[in-house]
Amino acid sequence: MARPTKAGLDYFELDCYMEEKVRLIQAEFGLKGFAIVVKLYQKIYGEFGYYCEWNEDSSLLFMSENGVSSREEKNLIREIVAACIRRGIFSENIFKRYGVLTSAGVQKRYLNAASRRENVELKKEYLLFDVPENCRNVVINSINADRNGVNVCRNPQSRVEKRRVEESREGNSAEPQGASAPACPKPSAAELLLNDGTVYAVSAEELAEWAGTYPAVDVAQEFREMAAWLKNNPAKRKTRRGIRRFIMNWLGAEQDKGNQPQAHTAQSQPKKQNRFINYTQSAYDFAEIERLEREQRKMR
Repeated sequence: MARPTKAGLDYFELDCYMEEKVRLIQAEFGLKGFAIVVKLYQKIYGEFGYYCEWNEDSSLLFMSENGVSSREEKNLIREIVAACIRRGIFSENIFKRYGVLTSAGVQKRYLNAASRRENVELKKEYLLFDVPENCRNVVINSINADRNGVNVCRNPQSRVEKRRVEESREGNSAEPQGASAPACPKPSAAELLLNDGTVYAVSAEELAEWAGTYPAVDVAQEFREMAAWLKNNPAKRKTRRGIRRFIMNWLGAEQDKGNQPQAHTAQSQPKKQNRFINYTQSAYDFAEIERLEREQRKMR
């Protein structure tokens, strides 16, 4: 039996001078942030070569394989991955559509490293750059296609396939710079009161990003509960700088609950409705959430 074709790499390039996006991650999260970025690159290049899946199961394995067990560390990794997507280290559009981490730079470096291989298979839906015409070993397949891909340089259908790849990439790419502003601002999906009386507006796109980071959580419902809790606890409202960490700890606690089997206890009974405020109460230990925030601030 023939050995299966290897997709990943044995090693990958790491520049001495990192791009600004990576340096911003280190500035925000310290050396732990930089280490997580490198480990994500290791996962990408080592598995499929130019992308890796990132969902509830794959993130759980990533944390387990890297010795992450505490709630604080799990939340930190989720926040770092979300920041990498937000800052453009990984394509936000590709992640939202397909649940994978990749970028144009990663794909180009992979193609260069695998240039001597007989065949290099790429998925056209993930592509973020034009494959050079001289890459005669590249085969572009669809995600759901069988192993009958179209060679971008040797097959007579290469021009048609290239045009399809370009159309797919245009649909996956971010909005071009300099585009005209929308006629009216988009409505907020949620608003959280801050300690200075202003609100922290959460857009639908941000809500989707949180939902992707915490797949076991009903994010929309949790934001409604956060808003109600902050409204009724003015002394415990957060600053604009600290509100994201508050959100992360709240959703992280719910994510951990979703990954554990539910016991038949009093807490598993239907939640009661508050007769003064129309929202579902949660059995949160808010003192524990604030303790986690204080510990994370000390770590930074």
